[in-house]
Amino acid sequence: MTTQSAKENLNQGATRPKMGWSILRMVVLSIIVGILAAGLAKLLLMAIGLTETYLHDGALFNVDGTPLMDLAKEQGIENATLRPFNVIVMVVFGLIVGLMTYYLMPNRANRGLSHVIEDVHFNKGATGVKEGLTVGAISAVSIGAGASVGRFGPAVHLGAAAASGLGAVLKLDDQERLTLSCAGMAAAISASFLSPLAAVIFVQEVVLRQWRLYQFIPIAAAAVAASETAVLLDVHFIIPSEIIPDFVNPYEFIFFGIIGLLCGGLAIAFNRALPAAVALVGKRVKIDNRLKPALGGLVLAGIGFYFPSVLGLGGYETQLAVAGGIALKLCLILLALKFVATIASFAFGFNGGVFGPSLFMGAMLGLAVGLMVEGAGVEIASLSLYALAGMGAMVAGVVGAVMSAIIMMIEMTGRLTTSLPLLFSVTCVYVVIYLTGQSSLLVNQLKGRGKNPWDEIRGSDKKYTGVKESQ
Repeated sequence: MTTQSAKENLNQGATRPKMGWSILRMVVLSIIVGILAAGLAKLLLMAIGLTETYLHDGALFNVDGTPLMDLAKEQGIENATLRPFNVIVMVVFGLIVGLMTYYLMPNRANRGLSHVIEDVHFNKGATGVKEGLTVGAISAVSIGAGASVGRFGPAVHLGAAAASGLGAVLKLDDQERLTLSCAGMAAAISASFLSPLAAVIFVQEVVLRQWRLYQFIPIAAAAVAASETAVLLDVHFIIPSEIIPDFVNPYEFIFFGIIGLLCGGLAIAFNRALPAAVALVGKRVKIDNRLKPALGGLVLAGIGFYFPSVLGLGGYETQLAVAGGIALKLCLILLALKFVATIASFAFGFNGGVFGPSLFMGAMLGLAVGLMVEGAGVEIASLSLYALAGMGAMVAGVVGAVMSAIIMMIEMTGRLTTSLPLLFSVTCVYVVIYLTGQSSLLVNQLKGRGKNPWDEIRGSDKKYTGVKESQ
């Protein structure tokens, strides 16, 4: 299917649909989708808790095991090590992931956020319900196997699948179904981060790359409904707002700029290394694809044996970094190992998102810069701001979510103090990306499959985003 068909797909019925009952119906359906997406995000979180905690608890099998999720909490990040039982579970779960992917996934291959975006542009927003549920299940088992992946990408997949399924049942037209699918994606992001505004902007900025009122209203309704439901279900990722200061020293923007430049370089390296590693393992590791995740479990056990904090979600460690609770040397070690572990996870066939690992790496890099500045005797407002600046900058560089990354951090903390440091750091990320002519991971993945839907929708990336044509 050509890029032109992607343009036709989004512009189908380009004349604005009749406002009134039609838009009211879409708002009602979007609210339902928002509630569904938040509920599915909660189920995904519960499934991850089962695989990452209870099935690693050796007490269930009368052996010495410690929940993977709790290793760092119980033993301390710097002292934690994997137990033999953890390694066994990681290999077994890897085998399960390989079998599930081979027998349940389309084309016997993993699918992620870039595939959902592809569905929006080339398949009228149709994401299979079975596919979404399978992605969620495989991702939960992958995280239980210690894969360094995130839960937010699978949650978005589930939200889009639920919305697409509802649209199919109600026999909505193509434009309505596409809009509802985007509403499901926004709802999942909103529920995961309690950031409805960032979720709406993410869909418009990263997925659609165009603004239309009749799409914006239902997407916003879904995001708000999901956010409120997430509060009731306790789904969202939390950053304590009390640790954010009320001021920033003007000279500190030099250091926030350095964070942005470093995150830009790190994001480019990550965006290029991940697809290259996937291709390399696929070509050079000559074993059955069903067995590759099991081998990947062993590889991950080797990477994270003495630093299991780099395995799994890493939410606790990210929050600890934002609180300034990790030493400089450990920050750098965790950053390097997380980078390698995340790439290895995808290369060996595990499934999940890159949002969580991006937040982790950004927090560690930002905190490391803050600790070095503080160690040099410079007075700083708060180490937390440095970690948050790194988080926003890394997400912007990896996912391509510029404005939504900034707004997400502000919504998650509830403090406007974060806005200027984030804005400057993200700007510096895109200075690096612009000068090097690189692109986000999502763009790399889509172009790697011969898909670049945005060139025809908005001319070229250079015309629309200011990034070189090569993006």
